[in-house]
Amino acid sequence: MFIRDLLDMAKKDKRKKENAKKMKRFVVGVGAVAAGVTAGILIAPKSGKETREDLKNAAETTAEVVKDTVLKTAEMVKDSAARAKQETIDVIKDVAEKLEGDKDDIVDKADKVEKEVKEVEDDIPKAIKKSPKDNKDVK
Repeated sequence: MFIRDLLDMAKKDKRKKENAKKMKRFVVGVGAVAAGVTAGILIAPKSGKETREDLKNAAETTAEVVKDTVLKTAEMVKDSAARAKQETIDVIKDVAEKLEGDKDDIVDKADKVEKEVKEVEDDIPKAIKKSPKDNKDVK
């Protein structure tokens, strides 16, 4: 169960990275379009005043698109981070609960081993006191 949770988290992390790459490509694309629009305006046969007005409008439009994209990306990253945080907390709680249940079992087994060791310790003096002919296993 724990391994499956870790694999799911790894898949989600991979999807987040892929989404970030897509957004980066989108922003680069918007920049390329803006550069193309600017070049087109500068090449167009218009007066200086008209060209400056066109450049101003293109810059404002591009700035708005970039601003909207950045805000959407930031919101998406924030949501992804919140989901990842909650999923991590859930996995940690799950592991802690499993370990807590195993803790009692481990303590019980340790007590049993301790009891068996104590019994063997108690038998050692008896075995030593036996004479070699009484204890044929001792050489």
